[in-house]
Amino acid sequence: MKPSNRWAVNDGGRVPVGRVAKRTLRRRLEAVWKELPRAGSEKHRDPESVHQLRVASRRAIAAIDAFRDLLPAKQREWFEKQLRRVRRAAGEARDLDVLTDRLAGTTAGDHGAGRTGRARSRLVAMLSKQRDVSRQPIRDRYERLLERDWPGHLERLLDALPAGDGQPTFGEYARRRFRPMVGRFFDSADRRLRSAEEIHALRIEGKRLRYALEIFATVFPARVRNRCYESLERLQETLGDFTDHASAADRFRRWADDKNAATNRDTLERLRDEEETLADQARRVFAKWWNPSRRRALRRSFEQTLRRRSA
Repeated sequence: MKPSNRWAVNDGGRVPVGRVAKRTLRRRLEAVWKELPRAGSEKHRDPESVHQLRVASRRAIAAIDAFRDLLPAKQREWFEKQLRRVRRAAGEARDLDVLTDRLAGTTAGDHGAGRTGRARSRLVAMLSKQRDVSRQPIRDRYERLLERDWPGHLERLLDALPAGDGQPTFGEYARRRFRPMVGRFFDSADRRLRSAEEIHALRIEGKRLRYALEIFATVFPARVRNRCYESLERLQETLGDFTDHASAADRFRRWADDKNAATNRDTLERLRDEEETLADQARRVFAKWWNPSRRRALRRSFEQTLRRRSA
């Protein structure tokens, strides 16, 4: 898959970097502001809105990181802090959306029959209530940012970007800024990945690099760029299966250990075991796919990308 045109700013590599930074940051930060009230809406509980808010906040953080050398520290840190809070507010809601939909699907497959089917139906009902409650932090975050004038902060941030002569071109800046991002990714990628935490860290670094590649896409050769993007997307999808199941197993474990679990404890323990099995299967699939030759090929592709002049 090619980097999304929705997020790329197609100004080319020879324009001043400040111009591209301004357009990129506006597009990504306005996307967060647009998704916030949708995701927190009490009338329209659309799981996709929560997902889009979470993705938009990650892309906005990636943009601020990409152009951090150009931004005043105080204003940059304000947006970094607010975006992390938005992402956390959306995180619990998104996790509950994924888990509820998946559990509801397996419950439907059981046709609600027998003790297991009834127990799962009770859990789905409980999760559905928690989903509604989980939107409240998103609404609170939106109201707080409305009071603190997010749009005004955005305009002041953009006004602080360099303009006129004397600044590097976007192509020059992109190659210099992108290189340490690639290095940071391979610092995680080359580890043995023994723990769930290390696997999760690799997935996060892969997302950061993919979102940065969207920003810097236009200054690199299309064929190599697209190959790198496809590999990063496949990495995220493969690791996503593992992290979803590992997260669900941990949640069911905590609920089963709670003294209020009562009649649901057996079902929760059974679900925990199922999710741990699925997580282990996903880990093995990833380990088979993420072999040394694939890592070397991806590294070579990025090195070629960084050596080439802007297209």
